[in-house]
Amino acid sequence: MMSRCLIIASSLAFVMVMLTGCWDRVELNDLALVTALALDAGENNQIDTTVQFQLPRSQSGVGGTGGGGGGTNRETAVRHATGIDIADALAKLQRELPRKLFWGQCKIFIFSHEVAKQGIQESIDFLTRHPQPRERSYVFVSEGKAADTLELFPPLERTSAEALREISNMDLGFKLTLEQLSIKLINESRAFAIPYIHILPSSKSAEPRQTIAYISGSAIMKDDRMIGAMSEKIMRGMMWITDAVGEYTVTFGMKGSTEKFISLKPVRARIKLVPSIRGDKWIMTVKAHVEGDMVQNETAYNPTEPSILSEMDKAFEEAVRRRIELCLHQAQHKFNADIFDFADAYHRKYPKLWEREKKNWDQRFPQVEVKTDITAHITRLGLIQAPGGMRKEEVIE
Repeated sequence: MMSRCLIIASSLAFVMVMLTGCWDRVELNDLALVTALALDAGENNQIDTTVQFQLPRSQSGVGGTGGGGGGTNRETAVRHATGIDIADALAKLQRELPRKLFWGQCKIFIFSHEVAKQGIQESIDFLTRHPQPRERSYVFVSEGKAADTLELFPPLERTSAEALREISNMDLGFKLTLEQLSIKLINESRAFAIPYIHILPSSKSAEPRQTIAYISGSAIMKDDRMIGAMSEKIMRGMMWITDAVGEYTVTFGMKGSTEKFISLKPVRARIKLVPSIRGDKWIMTVKAHVEGDMVQNETAYNPTEPSILSEMDKAFEEAVRRRIELCLHQAQHKFNADIFDFADAYHRKYPKLWEREKKNWDQRFPQVEVKTDITAHITRLGLIQAPGGMRKEEVIE
């Protein structure tokens, strides 16, 4: 009888212990769900942090579903605080909020160009050391004040952060995650690019601040500091070399048709970097095999003719080569920044030589001879063959 009582008592004690497992839980109603963080330069070398978080009524399904500029339908709010560093600023911000900041939903981090020019290493230390921010969150540099991008109300998405994330997910341009950025900060080249964002001007019929931020070009970074910006057109060459071509459209002209163009989408590419050293001459061969589907043919050329299709392939190849060479020239001679990770390629192939030469990479990189070995082919012509809406006698075959 005594043993039975002991068993029952032990079982009750075990159950009571298990029931205390949620003692430290945090209810959703006690959290402020952060969607984006913007970092601007403050006075006296301080940093100004701006946090965008979802309003409670949008979490419960109350209120409008759009992100319009009308005050009653806003899905988010923003709060600012300034401190010695990010941790200090956010601690001050937390004291002004009735809910605990939760970073698990924060997928956007934005540095202003002023902060990027001063250096981002200390900020990245906080973001990667903190247990809550996601490593797959996207990182950007803003043309103006970073906080301004969080004050926008997009017409299609719920928040400006979500609009920026969806643009990045479409693979239409260059993108960079927090994890990738932390790796690039310690890579051999000590140079990299971060997507550069601008605020799209509002349409005439839009409400105040009803617009979005969009990616246009890239901020060129060296030793964690921004040294310049690369335009959207030139940035495309970097995407070719780094094998980051996504849903990309290539438009090019044919010889003898300077005002008529051919457009291909999507474009698929396989890129390989082949480093070599001959004496004191360092050579990098960029091998690329690219393919694309024709979506528009403004010319009078009939691509079903094998000889004409071959000429189109050559024009396609030349268009890719021009984009690559234009970007290479700026990276080597304007910025002297190895944003293509050539240094890593040389390190892998010549590890012993690299250990002796890596300290001279700033002098060596502009002198690297880059060769391009490109093959291009148009794989699909679309639903029609000859140029659409053109008389047969006008078609060049």
